[in-house]
Amino acid sequence: MSARPAAGGPLTVAGAPTAAERYAELTFDRMPSAVPTGLPLDPPQWVRVPGAIEWIRRLPAPVSDPLVDWSPAPMEDASTEAALTGVSLPGRSEAEVPLDLSALAALLSFGAGVSCAEFGPQSSWRHHRVAPSARCIFPCSVWIIGWGAEGSEPDVCRYHPEHQHLRSQAPFKHRRWTRIHCAVTAAPGVTGTHYGDYAYRLVCQEAGLLTGSLLLAARTLGLRARTVPDHCPYDIDQLLCLDGRRECSLAAVALSGTVTDVVFPAPDVAGPGVRRPCPAFADLGALSSAAHHEFARTRPRLRGPEEGGQEHPAAPTALPCPAPVRLPWQRLRAARDSGDPGFVPAPQPVDADTLERLCGAALTTAFPGVWRGLPALSLLSARRDVPGAECGLFRHDEPAARDDHDEPAARHDQSAARPGSPPPARQLLTADAVTPFLRRCQMVASTNAHQAPATVFIVVDLAAWLRHDAARAYADLHLRTGEAALRLLMAASAEGLAARIHNGFLTGPVREVCGPGRWIAPFAVILSRRRPSARYRFVLEGGL
Repeated sequence: MSARPAAGGPLTVAGAPTAAERYAELTFDRMPSAVPTGLPLDPPQWVRVPGAIEWIRRLPAPVSDPLVDWSPAPMEDASTEAALTGVSLPGRSEAEVPLDLSALAALLSFGAGVSCAEFGPQSSWRHHRVAPSARCIFPCSVWIIGWGAEGSEPDVCRYHPEHQHLRSQAPFKHRRWTRIHCAVTAAPGVTGTHYGDYAYRLVCQEAGLLTGSLLLAARTLGLRARTVPDHCPYDIDQLLCLDGRRECSLAAVALSGTVTDVVFPAPDVAGPGVRRPCPAFADLGALSSAAHHEFARTRPRLRGPEEGGQEHPAAPTALPCPAPVRLPWQRLRAARDSGDPGFVPAPQPVDADTLERLCGAALTTAFPGVWRGLPALSLLSARRDVPGAECGLFRHDEPAARDDHDEPAARHDQSAARPGSPPPARQLLTADAVTPFLRRCQMVASTNAHQAPATVFIVVDLAAWLRHDAARAYADLHLRTGEAALRLLMAASAEGLAARIHNGFLTGPVREVCGPGRWIAPFAVILSRRRPSARYRFVLEGGL
């Protein structure tokens, strides 16, 4: 399948364009027309189901508070990887700790748990979790699939972060789990009460952020995470007893340690059934529903260099530049700050070393094998007030995406040229052009990126993703860039910054500066020092 960009128009692929392509064109090229106008509606709340009973397994609160590990995990051993994926790779080292009940509880609390409750006259959204969500609605959930004896049916249960427990609609079958998969699901209709057809993009973003948070937590805890290549999202829906119309699965990873042995000593308890009523995909818009239908029936496609794929480095051993500050996870979670609802940036600058560490964290993945074979991503850093570095707009590429033949013609940021640093950033715009660029990008004036000391765009070439796998491209690129965005947000928190994801940016100016390709920015993150605020936050650990 070949892809070709029509001059000035949407990307077309040989043959009829897929629903995913058309939805990408709607939500990036025509994004202002995709977002409904008028006052948003209140999202549906969790309610009890009369007469329904669910089974509850309580999880312990985390007993440890490890330092966040920003480094990529070493590669798995070849035999394990080959057995799981059918692809043989160079040797990898074993994980450091077992996956037991304590580690599972910590993983869910750290990666998907609540972070704080917020009050005050400048607070619009009360409850917060580690992975951000549009308007803090949280339509995405984490499910755990746990197997007991070989050949037996698994337990499936949803994680409820506010109460730090697992809920199953059927009695649990196993007291001991020896194999565990973790699935991220979304109920787009929950966000669709605000955003209509655009809601599917928002849940794809959140699923990527939530997956990235779980991967960073797993790396910090010394666990392993791998892809689940033999299941398509529809298969996961069937396993979780989801109809795929109101709630659907978007991502799944296999979790393990040196030994996986999760034992639940306390008895399960019965509780009232709960649900979150929401409209189906088809009620939000036909295009997003069709795009997900294509994605849900395809399995992940692994592609190596022999097929022209751009692989991630075979065995990364360190971050491409100095790591962000290594804080205890609980402290970092408490420090996560997206700023006031309107996000007015503070006037203080962000120094060059800090911004370099943030970009390095975003360009690194916790588990390189999870994204093996997918097209690479890049960053655009818009520097307005960054002492210690030249200001302007700069492009940072993953090593796999770097084209050394282009370097002589490019202008480089020499501050990134020391040994052990990432490929030199290419300057795309000078200092006097970066603020006009940000103004042209902004769909609405309230974005305020033109006042921030730095803004980072996470960009990909949509054409490359469509060539790789057109049906899966839209969801997969949000999952991959979502991990990069989450790492950037967490690194910003470690450095004492507020970081805000904003979708109010137009695609045209980004494509103009990036050059050949169908470039889009799935995430844009505005960075600023924290401002004094009348938002009062109560840190929560292990649920409410």
